[in-house]
Amino acid sequence: MKRATAIVVVAALIGSATLAGWLVSRPQSSPQPSIQSENRIPTLTALVANQETESAQAVANYRPKIQTRLADIEVPVLDSLRQLPGVVDVVGVAAQKPTHRIVHLRDWHFVPKELYAIDLTNASGRDLTGEEIDRRHQEHLLEVEAVQIEQMALLRCLIHHHGLKRIFCEGLTAKDMPNYLKEIGVLRDMEQSQISELRQQLADVRELAKRADPNTDRHQKAKKIEGEISNMLDQHRIRLFEIGAPGRLLITGEIEEVLPLEDADTLDKAKPVTRNGSIKLDPATIEARHDAQVKAVMDKGGFGMIVLGGTHDLSDSVRRLGQGRCEYIRITTRRFKEFNE
Repeated sequence: MKRATAIVVVAALIGSATLAGWLVSRPQSSPQPSIQSENRIPTLTALVANQETESAQAVANYRPKIQTRLADIEVPVLDSLRQLPGVVDVVGVAAQKPTHRIVHLRDWHFVPKELYAIDLTNASGRDLTGEEIDRRHQEHLLEVEAVQIEQMALLRCLIHHHGLKRIFCEGLTAKDMPNYLKEIGVLRDMEQSQISELRQQLADVRELAKRADPNTDRHQKAKKIEGEISNMLDQHRIRLFEIGAPGRLLITGEIEEVLPLEDADTLDKAKPVTRNGSIKLDPATIEARHDAQVKAVMDKGGFGMIVLGGTHDLSDSVRRLGQGRCEYIRITTRRFKEFNE
């Protein structure tokens, strides 16, 4: 189901690369999202669990029929990309004798709860209850999780079998990199030392609460601790969603490098939020941003793998800047297509 956005946010957006990248990735014309009464959380939770199992098996079983390296520009890769797990569509801009290749994996953006609430309220035309907002945002998080699990499986196959070593990430500029790498380090430390311990503590305290009399202080204390640990794990999960598949693979050491896709000036100008808090999409600034993204990749060598919002299409910029020598390939995965329809 399509989660097109019509958000009105106040003032200049927090200096977050994630928020900036998401806001400027919105389509120029979007239908209003519907407010569903159905609780999709159980269905989506099961879908995420199935996606984890399916993706793990896909990576373990992947044996490419065509052995190609993405960075070998003179060798066609369309058939190789089509055989990757989760891929449902591969399109783009061809080049007769390419000197550059850009592969775009369409992303399903994480949206912070406060912005998502504004989106839903604007779409519904009424005030929403906290329960409605919480449920719908949980559904959004599960959609993001399913897409990122699918993306990581695809990227792992490219890493292990097709020579992928680095990924360009939307929303990141050169000046963001020190803070970004610091954040990666913090999350890596948590993944390696704290998260498994917190999960065990959560299981223990839940068992304690289950055995204790609901009318005792012991039960109440156990439930309080359970809530605190759950909140810590939820916040960590959200931080992983914010950095996306490239950052998560950098945390695990599976990818060597994440590179900035953005120019700070063109990214800032492309933000659709005006000074009075309304949204105004300017095709000229969006085009300039796309040009800067293509240039960022081409300046770093012959090949670039980018994870970029699914509404972006760099075809025009590739044709203009590549002058017929740059190949652009846009990959749609099954979960992205499912949630985007």
